[in-house]
Amino acid sequence: MELLLIDDEPIFRKGLAKLIQKKNTTYIETIYQADSAKEALNQVKEHPNVTIAFVDINLPDINGLDLIKQLKTFNPQMLVVVISGYDDFAYARQAIQLNVFDYLLKPLAPSDVRLLLQKIEQKILHQTSSQVKNEQLSALSATTIHIINERYAQPDLTLTSVAAQLFVDTSYLSKQLKRDTGKSFNDYLTTFRIEKAKELLTQSDLHWPIQEIGERVGYPNPHYFSRIFKQHTQKTPTEYRQIR
Repeated sequence: MELLLIDDEPIFRKGLAKLIQKKNTTYIETIYQADSAKEALNQVKEHPNVTIAFVDINLPDINGLDLIKQLKTFNPQMLVVVISGYDDFAYARQAIQLNVFDYLLKPLAPSDVRLLLQKIEQKILHQTSSQVKNEQLSALSATTIHIINERYAQPDLTLTSVAAQLFVDTSYLSKQLKRDTGKSFNDYLTTFRIEKAKELLTQSDLHWPIQEIGERVGYPNPHYFSRIFKQHTQKTPTEYRQIR
């Protein structure tokens, strides 16, 4: 999982990054940093797998709350944590309306960061388990689903690559996932990608080209993306967008 820290104070930003790395268990693999809203948006475009963002309210170019709205267009499910030096109810109320995950005041105590990371981990585990009907997922299947959820945008994500990452036989991983979810690895991955594509196609404030949406869900070939999308929805991406 990838996290983006957005704050214009380099000492605070770098210190928080070190603290997260120290207290994080395993789920945050990469931490990126940005000192402005413009840099944050560039980072998200460059790293589409960013799923957690810590956003300072007071940024040099635009208000942090306005940035959150833009971040949500890239990934509506992004977990956003607001960091503010202002104990202002108006800010907190706007943050709640934007469905942020948490709202923390500076300075941050190590214990606050530890509790926040625990809450995020619990949220991630809940999201992972709720995406399948079988609540008795094996640890191997749960880990595989977590990898798919985080890396679906990578075209080279395959059963073989995941099995190698988990140090298990491909056949064994395939059987375990099929038993726990009722789907093969490819079926689960494709279904997840198509659902993400449908979300992007129906964003009223987002009108990315079909090709870009395909790339963002792991299909860099636009013709293949259209074909696989139609197989699952009986409509081309363009048709699906028009009726929504």
